[in-house]
Amino acid sequence: MNNVNEPEIRRLDPEVCNQIAAGEVVERPASVVKELIENALDAGADQIKVIIVEGGKDLIEVVDNGHGMAVAQARLALERHATSKIVSASDLFGVSSYGFRGEALPSIASVSDFSLTTRNKRMEAGVKLTVLDGGEILEEAAPAPIGTRIVVKNLFNSVPARKKFLKTTNTERGAILERLQRFAISHPECSFLLEHNGRQLLNFTRGDRESDRVAAVLKLNPDSDFRTLSESGSEEIKLRGYTTLPMIQRSNSRQLYFFVNRRAIRDKTLIQALLKAYEGTLPRGRYPAAVLFLTVAAGAVDVNVHPAKEEVRFADSGRIFGLIRQAVMESLSGYPQPDADDNFFTYGRRSDVRETSESIDNAQDSYLYKTDHSGLKQLSEEKQLPPSFFEPAPVLKGSSGSSGFIRDEHRESGSRWQPDSHMDNPAAFPGFSDQTTGFFSSMDVVGVLWNAYIVLQSGNACYMLDQHAAHERVLFEKLKSQRSGDGPAQHLLLPIQIECSVVEEELAVRYREKLGRLGFEFDFLGSGTLLLRTVPLLVDGLEMETVFTETLADLSAGGSGDKLESIDAILAPLACRMAVKASNYLTTAEIKSLLHKLDQTPLAHTCPHGRPFYFKLERGEIEKHFQR
Repeated sequence: MNNVNEPEIRRLDPEVCNQIAAGEVVERPASVVKELIENALDAGADQIKVIIVEGGKDLIEVVDNGHGMAVAQARLALERHATSKIVSASDLFGVSSYGFRGEALPSIASVSDFSLTTRNKRMEAGVKLTVLDGGEILEEAAPAPIGTRIVVKNLFNSVPARKKFLKTTNTERGAILERLQRFAISHPECSFLLEHNGRQLLNFTRGDRESDRVAAVLKLNPDSDFRTLSESGSEEIKLRGYTTLPMIQRSNSRQLYFFVNRRAIRDKTLIQALLKAYEGTLPRGRYPAAVLFLTVAAGAVDVNVHPAKEEVRFADSGRIFGLIRQAVMESLSGYPQPDADDNFFTYGRRSDVRETSESIDNAQDSYLYKTDHSGLKQLSEEKQLPPSFFEPAPVLKGSSGSSGFIRDEHRESGSRWQPDSHMDNPAAFPGFSDQTTGFFSSMDVVGVLWNAYIVLQSGNACYMLDQHAAHERVLFEKLKSQRSGDGPAQHLLLPIQIECSVVEEELAVRYREKLGRLGFEFDFLGSGTLLLRTVPLLVDGLEMETVFTETLADLSAGGSGDKLESIDAILAPLACRMAVKASNYLTTAEIKSLLHKLDQTPLAHTCPHGRPFYFKLERGEIEKHFQR
């Protein structure tokens, strides 16, 4: 035993206790704003004004029109663990208010110059309470409207060790603005005003439409840039919200907003569920924007995980994961509806004859695989389509076959895309429902640019569509549906003998199970030779050996078998190789067939790698270039 004196256990002073609590509750000025706004909402306020100076480091002032407090209640609110929200421990698991711990006000007051002015409807005048050094409270009468006004000055001046960790003024201001935006989204019935250094940063009026607030916060068009998730789930767990189409992409996850019982939270499970729904539609490292509201019954969620109350525990997180993934996938599987006042017949004559699904499929089961240097094998000569299939159309020739704007069925530029008959019916996907009116197939085919980009017209809008990326999405979804079915492979009448390198043979052994799930079954003959007996249905007519060896390379690039999370990572490059290429010439009938298949394909907004395959150009945008 050494000679160090035995430490003495003692009770901490109340002020020290408050500062310890402040370390958990008050991390930065934005934390103060959050706590004070939550108190205002719990008090029934529908008008909240926030004034900050120097990012909240010098001044935070929050004014609300809630029911206010009597003098005794206001004094009690400044004591630790004094709250009107709960009575017993059992109330913690059914609390519906924002605050309930009774720590926020005394914690904030312990690390700042703090004053509170309040008045309720039974008081003739207001009262102002100022917290002095040492925790003493100075009480004085003050003129005030019904409600509460809290002023926090010189945050962390008494705790220099904490103050030095504050960020720049702009960073702290941005954090406060983000907090206000969250509250504005979840409380459209309440007005919010934020001023910084005398300049207004945010002003939402009471009674705004929720979708308008979401659009304003996300900086999106509410009529075209995001989808509304109708309420789904059960009595215990309900979900609704807003999600963007895959064409709207962000470089980070900051525009993913989650609310549980209107409380803004951070939860990795919810983020992963959302991203899982977008899998295959966004490039790696890109994110959607979304606002999701979960309503969870009391007892099914615990909000008392951390003093900041931004983390929660769900009784059944797996169920919530599945609910979010399914609902978002459903929202992405359809297409935007034309505006009600959009005249689809104003510009350009629409054909009097509308092809049905059957006529398109029968006339053009000439879905196509093509020739290119990657080892894909061109099939037999192109099929001749019935002349009656084509609507009369003028021939518009450009200056050259390779770069002109063309609608000539007999042009020779570009290699032909050869037919395929494997895309007859839409596959069944989670959340997929047939389109009653085809979004793409209802448009007029105007022409093709550079044998790569299809030009479509719908009313006052022009759509440019990348034929390779669009066909890639169709094939990818078809491959996925076959992979998930019972018979994804076709047996070869004559098995193919493939000579493998040592590396390729090792890959075939390592990934044999995953190759089987794709539809490749084979036997090893020894000495670097294997016999390919089955192949995926869709690769019929392609160079089987090349497809097989390149799929091996894709598996190897994806990482080890244990770490490769989804077989979809292999299907995407496979679909890319099989799809029509830029420079491949498509007839009008083939284009119409592609559009029809897109209408039957869920998540048809981007290619499997996440790149958008079409964009919209309004007539007005074109006319601007002609100064009209």
